[in-house]
Amino acid sequence: MNSRKITFALLLLTMVTMVVVPCALARQTLQILVHEGGDYLERTMRFWEAFERANPDIAVEIVPGPGGGSSPEEKLAVMVAGGIPPDLVRLWGVKLVAAAGLLQDITPRFETLPASVRNDIWPVLFDDISYEGRLYALPLGTVVSMYYYNKQQFAERGIVAPNSSWSWEKEGIVELKKLSMDLNGDGVLDRWGLGFVDGGAGREVYPFFYSAGGGPLFNEEGTKFLANTTVMRDALQYLQDLAQVHQTMRIGGSWTDFAEQRVGSLLWGSFLPGYFPRYPHLDWDFALRPTFGGGRASNVWSETPYGISAGAKQPDLAWLALEFIISGEGQELSIELGWAIPPARRSVTLDAFLRYFKDRDVGAVAEMISSPLNQIIPTHVPPDVRAVLKNEVFYPVLYGQKAPGQALDEATPKMEAMLKK
Repeated sequence: MNSRKITFALLLLTMVTMVVVPCALARQTLQILVHEGGDYLERTMRFWEAFERANPDIAVEIVPGPGGGSSPEEKLAVMVAGGIPPDLVRLWGVKLVAAAGLLQDITPRFETLPASVRNDIWPVLFDDISYEGRLYALPLGTVVSMYYYNKQQFAERGIVAPNSSWSWEKEGIVELKKLSMDLNGDGVLDRWGLGFVDGGAGREVYPFFYSAGGGPLFNEEGTKFLANTTVMRDALQYLQDLAQVHQTMRIGGSWTDFAEQRVGSLLWGSFLPGYFPRYPHLDWDFALRPTFGGGRASNVWSETPYGISAGAKQPDLAWLALEFIISGEGQELSIELGWAIPPARRSVTLDAFLRYFKDRDVGAVAEMISSPLNQIIPTHVPPDVRAVLKNEVFYPVLYGQKAPGQALDEATPKMEAMLKK
């Protein structure tokens, strides 16, 4: 190579270096606070890796959340107070965090999106991710509590698939009781028609109250418990009888009772199918929740909501991440990774959704999430108050330890005293 060619090559290399190095140096870092580990964290990291691929100038840094059962909001408060907030944070209850001033109001940014995108968010979700009429988060998924049933067990006992005419007062006793069986002849039930009405937090009791026209459990300000009523007492009495008199509902246990076929049906959130592939012999489907008191209702809540933290160093990058969540690519990825029902209504028409729920009654999911009697999980009320409702009202009643009226009368003053603080 002659000197002229060498000089030209060096000049070209210098020019390329001048272009490439600043670009590499210009790559920005987005910090995301994420709690939980194991499979959940692995799926979360895969989601944000896809965001990185779509935005090669952005590097995502996952900040480990708190351990030991602490909520992510506690670590966020410490980080904000210490001047080292993450840019984006995975939350549990949005309202309480927004009320504490730990999140940025994203309403102005959200309003810049096309109307077709804004109007496609499931309307019921806005209450869960807003505070005082302002928007503070967008979720990876939408959860509606569904009724699951074991198709094989129903067929073996001659029970037709649950349909829109089912009620808890009739089929919930007569048909489900056929599934409660002593399989080994020792006089003790080994299988039940229905798994424990719990949801992991007692929340599966709520829809019985809502279905019968009971309205919200707490007032909008989160200062008063509204459900010490005849409607709630009747709902609790029904559930107590289902367990103690009819022996249709199993006492205790979790969703794994359904997966391992100890119960023939279950009430649980719509995210559950993400765990079912571990149980290849489980033949299941969705159905509408049976009516109670003449109505049909469910719990709905935002699954894995993300918000921009107060004082975020990269709020614009954080907003890009939120936009990715509600993009077509983000929606499909959310489905494939197991959040099942993303925040946009169009998600139920996506091929990914139909593949994920192949041969399942997806129509029941869409209809259930749109029920006018549905209520958002009362995340505006501190978790310790809801724990009192679960542990001092629902559990003692379902276990047959207290009458509904007694449990409600004893717990109501305690909850209201906690709320006033």
